[in-house]
Amino acid sequence: MNLRDLEYVLAIAKHGQFSQAALSCNVSQPALSNQVKKLERELGAELFHRRSMEVRPTETGKRVIEIAARMIGDAQRIHDIAVEHRNPEALPLKIGMTPTLAPYLTQYFADLLKNLFPKMKVFMAEDLPKRLVEMVQNRDLDFALIARKSHKSQLGFASIWSEAVFLAVRNGHKLAKCKSIRPEEVSSQQLIRLPYSFGFELEERLPRPALSDRREKLFDLSAMRFETVCRHLTCSDNSTIVSALAAEQFKRDNMGLSFIPFEPPGNLRDIGIIYRPGCPRIQLLLKIGFEINKHPPDGVVPTFEPIA
Repeated sequence: MNLRDLEYVLAIAKHGQFSQAALSCNVSQPALSNQVKKLERELGAELFHRRSMEVRPTETGKRVIEIAARMIGDAQRIHDIAVEHRNPEALPLKIGMTPTLAPYLTQYFADLLKNLFPKMKVFMAEDLPKRLVEMVQNRDLDFALIARKSHKSQLGFASIWSEAVFLAVRNGHKLAKCKSIRPEEVSSQQLIRLPYSFGFELEERLPRPALSDRREKLFDLSAMRFETVCRHLTCSDNSTIVSALAAEQFKRDNMGLSFIPFEPPGNLRDIGIIYRPGCPRIQLLLKIGFEINKHPPDGVVPTFEPIA
């Protein structure tokens, strides 16, 4: 038995399928399956009930999985201790961002990190908040940027800035000259919502288009990519919500959109960096936070303070 065997066991327990477990472990399914069977023979006990559509831990398997998780966690902590005593800038920095941040921050962070750590390689990933939390927990990422409202884990959260939300409409739209707007005043027929949250409290007060509203539309758009929606606005009477960060970028790009501020409360979101407590790269996070305080992206108010 070795740690790799235990990683396979944990992956199967997590995904409930050998195929997905093998993919996550970057090995072939036969190799993973054979290694787990070999471990079961060594232990003299089955660890999983194998069904055609599902794989579930046996009672013995549940106990083994619990111990394996602790062992893998301890092994990773040993690795963290070793990293902490080496040059932390000698290793690549792996950072994640949500889809409402990444398109408007890749250049900003590329410049910021190059200025702070000119010799350090950087890997950046875009994903939804839930997946980013998992990736930080699993040490696939060092840090990730998400909204505080999306942070519901045991990870640490360091606030880095606050930003407002706007209703975006095309120039010349009947609402374009409004000085402000309340969520309840937004038309359910015209509003296009994405299937994920931006992290603003007032999103819960925005209307959700009824099926009858969608049936009445001559052209009905459903999109995963935020920019697809925003480009559609320029040639329609639809609207959507836009963060200050994105609004500033769209202004620079002359997108032809107007941005109406939402009235408080709930019109601000707190963006922060999530990290594992005890992470050996906290010093890098501190340098990043202080640099953002000095040179924040357009449209945001920096809020970073030293981590206790």
